[in-house]
Amino acid sequence: MTELLLVRHGLPVAGVFDPGLSPEGTAQAERLAAWLGPEDLDALYVSPFRRARETVAPLERLTGMTATVLDDLREWDTDVSQPYTPPEQIGAADPRAAALAEGRYEDFVPDLDWDAFRARAVRAMDTILDAHPGGRVAAVCHGGITNTYLATVLGLPSMFWFHPGYTSVSRVRRMPGGRIVAHSVNETAHMIAERAVDAVA
Repeated sequence: MTELLLVRHGLPVAGVFDPGLSPEGTAQAERLAAWLGPEDLDALYVSPFRRARETVAPLERLTGMTATVLDDLREWDTDVSQPYTPPEQIGAADPRAAALAEGRYEDFVPDLDWDAFRARAVRAMDTILDAHPGGRVAAVCHGGITNTYLATVLGLPSMFWFHPGYTSVSRVRRMPGGRIVAHSVNETAHMIAERAVDAVA
């Protein structure tokens, strides 16, 4: 069995292209590293976007590993021409805010090439899973690509179907026969709890 942890980046600054983490996002990344450090990860992967690379940095320091930058892990905002703004900071008058409030997540990025995005998400995860048979690997990426990949695994019709928390962890497992199953979605316990090391499986 191979386990893949899909990690959303921490809270970034708003209104710029390729933003880094906000102070809150940096604190989230530190808590994430402390939480995942005892899990005996075999490898780290990361999106090329700055907010993802800054999120994985504390985990790199803790584990002594260097994350492999995988371009296919990048988010949808390379495919649309607008600066990144965290969804929570979008003004109420923006049509995207209404789309999020009503659960119409795909209306948030109506110009996205959905088929190409889904294919890229699957290709990214297959690349990682193929490279680490029997291992446990973390990929620090984005909410959109996590949504899309999990929707594919679960057979859901909507590619955007939930709102992942910042530094949340979702897990999939490739079983010995090759089937990929979802193990957890949107884990955020590290934001409020400390984990006993001897409780890690």
